[in-house]
Amino acid sequence: MKISEIDMVTPKSVEECLYFLSDQEKEVRLIAGGTDAVVRMKDGIGRPETWINIKGMDSLRYIREESDGIHIGPLTTHTDMIHSQLLWKKADVLASASNEVGAIQIQNMGTIGGNLGTASPAGDTIPPLFVLDARIELNSIKGKRIVPITEFFNGPGHTIQKPNEMITDIIIRPQEENEMGTFEKLGPRKAQSISIVNVAMSLKMGEGQRECLEGRIAFGSVGPTVIRASKCERMLTLSSLTDDTIKDVADIAWKEVMPITDGRATAKYRRSMASALLARGLYRLMKRWDEK
Repeated sequence: MKISEIDMVTPKSVEECLYFLSDQEKEVRLIAGGTDAVVRMKDGIGRPETWINIKGMDSLRYIREESDGIHIGPLTTHTDMIHSQLLWKKADVLASASNEVGAIQIQNMGTIGGNLGTASPAGDTIPPLFVLDARIELNSIKGKRIVPITEFFNGPGHTIQKPNEMITDIIIRPQEENEMGTFEKLGPRKAQSISIVNVAMSLKMGEGQRECLEGRIAFGSVGPTVIRASKCERMLTLSSLTDDTIKDVADIAWKEVMPITDGRATAKYRRSMASALLARGLYRLMKRWDEK
């Protein structure tokens, strides 16, 4: 079967899209940016009977702040997030990650909803969403439900999203004025390919010298899903974040991750790089803090 022989429908509204998704007679899949779809079909997976093309549904492409958090539409592209002053001010860890996604062409086409739906453990925008306590709104013809991102993923390529559901909103926690974040990534080529290891982190700082009141750290590509580094997070608040303390925190990271060996890297290499990336990110954050 050629790709051109697959049926495609283009709904004009969310309601019409949900109607197509509710059709149990056909195997259907949503497509927006499509940056992953063709690759998967060439590998013999993810080939539906009908594509539901939602790329032009502008009602699902937005970034805005409301009383309950920052809302991001699932069709918001990585380029949209890179250019968002709101995200750089109140969710810099997510904007930073978007800046590291693929090449410019991928940033222009790829969407945050697609990154979530693909559910790759190496997805660059997913660790920042863990750090920002994201909530995912899932919509079906039967109604809506909102789930925390910690409950959204079941494993590599698998989520709790039902076949008749689509992501219609992503809500994240805005960072506070004394909070700053960053994203670090290791790939075979800089910003061009899938992560070997990545890490998102955000620190809430106090008035003392390099005093960390709270830290959030999430690793990608080192386990079946994103891993929160709870031991490292606790260590961040025990003493001033001197260079020696940062080294001690980073040394613990290898115990938190659960990588595998595959064609891109060995498990041992990933463990070492998880520690190195965490240290690099913390050093950079402290440099930013010292310069304030």
